[in-house]
Amino acid sequence: MALTVRRLKVITLTIGGVSVECQLASWTLDPGVQDGDRIYTYCPDGTAVEETDSEPTLALTAYSKWVVGGFEDFLWTNRGTVAEFELNHHPDIEGEHVRWTGTLMVQPAPVGGDRGDSEQTEITFQVIGDPEYSRP
Repeated sequence: MALTVRRLKVITLTIGGVSVECQLASWTLDPGVQDGDRIYTYCPDGTAVEETDSEPTLALTAYSKWVVGGFEDFLWTNRGTVAEFELNHHPDIEGEHVRWTGTLMVQPAPVGGDRGDSEQTEITFQVIGDPEYSRP
């Protein structure tokens, strides 16, 4: 199989109907799959791996945009609600476009920073359940 190298350039991301991709500097969708602890017993086949629950997250770093209906406004006005998200990765590359959809818990992001810095919003959302993976 030939080597394929792609730069992260184009995604689409909506959270609760708010389009976020144009403000994003960084994103990570972590499936949150945990390794279970190995359990040992004196039985002849006496090893097992403990079952775990996944804890998926969606971490974002965005340039802040405090307009009415913008991302930060959405986070602060919808605190504690559940919202749907849709993330399209490589939507511009035929055969490589993949999509994740799901729900996440909305929470406001911390605000502030050092004087003179570009204002950014850094937030990690808890994804509720496992995100659905598909190829549109």
